[in-house]
Amino acid sequence: MLLDVRNLSVEYVTPKGPAYAVNDVSFSLKKGGRLGLVGESGSGKSTTVLALMRLLRGGRIEADGIDLDGRELTGLSDPAYRKLRFADMAMVPQGAMSSLNPVLRISEQMGDIFDDHGVRHGRSERRAILGDLLERVGLSANVQDRYPHELSGGMKQRVCIAMAIALGPDLILADEPTSALDVMVQKQVLATLGRVQRELGAGILLIGHDMALMAHFVDDLGVMYAGRLVETGPVRRLFAKPRHPYTKMLIDSLPSFERRGTFKGIPGVGPSLLTQLEGCPFHPRCPMATDICRSKRPDPRPVDAEEPRHLAACHLAEELS
Repeated sequence: MLLDVRNLSVEYVTPKGPAYAVNDVSFSLKKGGRLGLVGESGSGKSTTVLALMRLLRGGRIEADGIDLDGRELTGLSDPAYRKLRFADMAMVPQGAMSSLNPVLRISEQMGDIFDDHGVRHGRSERRAILGDLLERVGLSANVQDRYPHELSGGMKQRVCIAMAIALGPDLILADEPTSALDVMVQKQVLATLGRVQRELGAGILLIGHDMALMAHFVDDLGVMYAGRLVETGPVRRLFAKPRHPYTKMLIDSLPSFERRGTFKGIPGVGPSLLTQLEGCPFHPRCPMATDICRSKRPDPRPVDAEEPRHLAACHLAEELS
């Protein structure tokens, strides 16, 4: 197993009390695999990734364990964690528009990764290496001479991918890498991400809110709601037989060529992070909610006799068809 996360929680201290951004999240990712985390804004997806990278500001992180390829990360010092980033675990950030320094050329920003890890090159050698990285993500080698404002959104995102793979990491964390891009560019960026992942043999954790995109890219899917994983399993199984009402409503909200009708959203809004609801956190919005849903929080459990990896945190999972 490449990545094994056990009971990860993130809490922020606010003037109004603690905000529970992530609550007891557990998942694993095999070597070379693709895992997606999907959910509405505020469900805890990006916070989970930033916690894994230890890049949160002000958040208190707790976990029973975070194991990366046999190495326990929870006890690492900050200097050791800094060396781990990019070398073992790299991140493609959300919104490349604001992730690149506008006053530095691309070559300087990419070169910082090598310098920070003690990898030294001569000038011509460094230029050749950066050019090769850019060409691997479908860009011209001379892009390294440009400033970020001279690049399109899709080109900036590819630069971020090139930076993420610079040191050949085992794990790539992609936090909504296609946000703010048009559909065609989204497809190109995902194809680039998939290709470099296969070349490296790396695992990838993809964050997003687009169920259709997830269906085409990942092997396994985790659905997050109110900072909790409410359903996990092979992506095809979740789409064929969702066992949590929230997952089913997300899938039903997708447009389809097979059926016609009125688009249906999910009524209501997610709960405040400042409150810990009794029972299932989705029960105020769930059309199936019963008394037990309002009083007892369900834990993730196997809900599919044919697929033991399919888990759902729902008291009524078996009643969903």
